Amino acid sequence: MISFAAVNWLAVIAGMVVSMVLGAFWYGPLFGKTWLRMIGKTVEELEADPMDYFKTAVASFVAMLILSLVVTSFGAQEFVDGLLVGVLTFVGFGAALTFVYTTFEGPPENVWLLYSIYQLIVFAIMGGVFAVWA
Repeated sequence: MISFAAVNWLAVIAGMVVSMVLGAFWYGPLFGKTWLRMIGKTVEELEADPMDYFKTAVASFVAMLILSLVVTSFGAQEFVDGLLVGVLTFVGFGAALTFVYTTFEGPPENVWLLYSIYQLIVFAIMGGVFAVWA
């Protein structure tokens, strides 16, 4: 049974922070130049409004909350079990559904792949964390 009472809210907030920090690193020093080239933009064109970061934080919070519920619902208590639940959740929902968008109207597949690998890492790590930090 799904229960919000079982949610470790501190772990969910930590997941949101991990997602945001990894995203800043991923789309900054690690792959920033490659990503900009792939999407045909410059840094100046992507100057974000502070509200964009707030929206991203809310989306990350929601994703981590749902992942936490899924990991808990599956009864994962070991890091590897939670990691597997995180990977399967992202591949089955995040990657598969965003690939459909990419196929018909979205960015080139290499942009989708860069995005998907980042999200896969977040979901895998946090799935494992949610399993042991319940």
